[in-house]
Amino acid sequence: MPLLGKTVVVGVSGGADSMALLHVLLSLKDEYGIRLVACHVNHGIRGETADRDESFVREACQELNVELRVLKADVPALAAEKHLGIEECGRQVRYDFFNSVEKDALVATAHTLSDRCETLLMNITRGTSVKGLMSIPAVRGNIIRPLIDCTRADIERYCDENSVSYITDETNFEDIYSRNRIRLNVITELK
Repeated sequence: MPLLGKTVVVGVSGGADSMALLHVLLSLKDEYGIRLVACHVNHGIRGETADRDESFVREACQELNVELRVLKADVPALAAEKHLGIEECGRQVRYDFFNSVEKDALVATAHTLSDRCETLLMNITRGTSVKGLMSIPAVRGNIIRPLIDCTRADIERYCDENSVSYITDETNFEDIYSRNRIRLNVITELK
C-alpha cells in the first residue's frame, strides 16, 4: 500500500508497541512525505492510570512535535448500551475514532506478531474458519500494521536501543480478559 503523501493516523496508547510505531513512522515521515496524526483513546475504564497514560501521550507528542487527537469515552456504559463486551466495544470506539480523523487516511496500529499469535489461539479456541486462521492481517482496507512481524521482545529491544519511553498498562498482567488469559497462561505454557 503506497504511503507517499498520505495522512497516517497512528493509534498511540503510550505502551511500548505504539510508542515504537510512532517513533518509526516519525523517522520515515520526511522520506515518504507523510503527515502523522497521533490518536489516543481514554476508554474510561482505568481511572487515574488511564489519565496518566493520556498525559504521557500528550507530553510525548508535544515533545516529538506530533499532532495529537484525544477521545475520552465511557466504554463500559457504551458496551452495556450496545450489549457488547468491553473489549469489543473499546475496539469499535477506537477504530471509529481513528477513521473519523481524515477521509482517506491510513490508520496505523501497533499490532505485533505476539498479538497475531494470541488472536490465532483465541480464534481456534472459539472455533473458526480458514479466514480466522489468518489472525490479524498486515493490511485490511485502510488499516496498516507495520510491526506485525515483530515480537513483543523485538519491540522492547527497539525501545531500549533507541531510548523510546513508554508506560505499561497494569491490566496487561491481569487475566480478567480472554486475550490476557491466552498471553499470560497459554502462550507461557506453550513456550
